[in-house]
Amino acid sequence: MEMTFLKKIAFGAMAFAACVASAPAYAADEEDAKPASEGETAEGLPVMASKPEKFFFPLVRCRLIDGCGVKVLKPSSADWAVAEEGRYYPLGSMFRVEPTDGGAAAKAEFAFGDKVVLKATNAVEFATEEIEIGAPARTVLLKNGRLMLDLPRTLPDGLFTVKAPFFVCMNLAGESVFDYALTGDGDEAVVRCVTGAMAVEGSHYKIARMGAANQVRIRTTKDNLFTSLRGESGDYVVTLDQGIVQDKNFETGEVRDVPKSLDFSLSPQCAVKIFRRKAAVAGRMIVSIMTFNPAGDILNRCAFAENRANVNTGELVVPDSIPVTEKEKEKDADAEAAETVESVDAKAEEPAADADEKKEEKKADDSDI
Repeated sequence: MEMTFLKKIAFGAMAFAACVASAPAYAADEEDAKPASEGETAEGLPVMASKPEKFFFPLVRCRLIDGCGVKVLKPSSADWAVAEEGRYYPLGSMFRVEPTDGGAAAKAEFAFGDKVVLKATNAVEFATEEIEIGAPARTVLLKNGRLMLDLPRTLPDGLFTVKAPFFVCMNLAGESVFDYALTGDGDEAVVRCVTGAMAVEGSHYKIARMGAANQVRIRTTKDNLFTSLRGESGDYVVTLDQGIVQDKNFETGEVRDVPKSLDFSLSPQCAVKIFRRKAAVAGRMIVSIMTFNPAGDILNRCAFAENRANVNTGELVVPDSIPVTEKEKEKDADAEAAETVESVDAKAEEPAADADEKKEEKKADDSDI
């Protein structure tokens, strides 16, 4: 019995020693098994890797309906249905907001995400673009009325787009307003960036960035043969196509076609007019672009055929005179004063006494005669 008891004690001691010896190795294995993205704080607590922020819901939620009726046309349906507050609708749906209180102001809100909200007032119609499952970006199609967007200022470029038939607003962030209406021969839109930024692009023109309080009016004929851009608030640059020109490398003799463009500052009341027509031969698009200052004077004019370097007029407007600044005028006046030598009458420099002596001499001569 004593031997058996001693054996049990010895076996227990050996097992305990084995556990103590294997503890560091097990701890090391556990440390290696941690994800690479995890770390530890100063207190030794694990830090989980931050997940990328999700800006959008998979569907569109009709968040608010006040003083109006909202109808929805789902992509899989041929009939309009009454939208309900709080319900989600698939992307690709078209929405129509109609005032119900005798023309009083309507208010409807549609949430694309927790911080991405589209607000509609009065009579409004817009659509959402259908996307593939899991696609990250969202697009709104303008139909009629005023839309107000409230987006995060940190929204990455390319995630939210507003489209019209002949232009597109990209890289939106912050607050923006879109007034869109059909006209007798086309459409007219007023695009305003309230806060944040956006870019606008259409046929033969591009606004790389509009900032806070910038506004532009865009008018286009239904056949896209004429586009008018007018600055209404703020100063921003519009890049205008000027066709293709030939560039020659004098060292190698290589000649290549390169695109040419004009950067024009679209200040309030400045305007850009773009005329397009199909050529009678080969059906190539012929484009004429003109820019105007606030007084209506033409500043730039060019015409070109798309993708043809040998059909390009280049700049056709030559200024009559080069404006001179006030500093340049003062500089020229100082230089002229320094170079001018005043002519002095020799008689005026004669002393009065010498003049009297000459008079007396002349009288004496006359008396002698």
